[in-house]
Amino acid sequence: MYTNQADKELLQLLQKHENLTFQSQLNLQKELNRRNMSEDISALNSLIDKKYIAIAELAHLNDIGFKAEKFEDSIKVTRTVKATVMDVIAIILGMALCVAGIFGITRLIGSFSSENEFSLFSLVINILLIISGKFGIDFLNGIKRLFDYWGFQLMSSNGVIKLRKRFDMKLEEVEKAEDDLSLEKQSNHLVLKLGTEEILRGSNKNIIQAMTVQELFKALKTDV
Repeated sequence: MYTNQADKELLQLLQKHENLTFQSQLNLQKELNRRNMSEDISALNSLIDKKYIAIAELAHLNDIGFKAEKFEDSIKVTRTVKATVMDVIAIILGMALCVAGIFGITRLIGSFSSENEFSLFSLVINILLIISGKFGIDFLNGIKRLFDYWGFQLMSSNGVIKLRKRFDMKLEEVEKAEDDLSLEKQSNHLVLKLGTEEILRGSNKNIIQAMTVQELFKALKTDV
């Protein structure tokens, strides 16, 4: 990523390394070490080490809407209240935007059958309302997520994994051996699965999320 940057440019980036993404910090660290520059990079190294520790402790599980509680011989994962509230807000906002979209479609159709003079301003407003309706449909994806994870709990203890999750709206509990845990890499996501059932996922495009899912996988399996 920084192989084509001049030394001076790397040093400028080093000065503002705290504002870089974690992936950029790693790339900067790698390039600085490769060039064996004499500049002090201890602050960058320390920041990266702290991030690694936080990931290993599953502190960033909150970023994908979950929290983990570790006990002496078990670990429990549940949905965060914040994530649930955000889903509810997304649903309400999605419904409002869908209504606006329907209103825009109705107005647009009505404008063609109306005898009133054509108005470019009204046309633009109606198109914007319709576009907002499209965004509303995307927000309504929160409905499935809200119901799927309502009452969710994942527990690992003594080699046994218990998953409580809604399947076809019904809250069910699945119990399997830890050997049935797996990670599935998809085009945009890293998915943690128990047998054929999806537990949760993190974005492949976000290194912290992907590493967090990997760390959770290791934490759930006693033999890793």
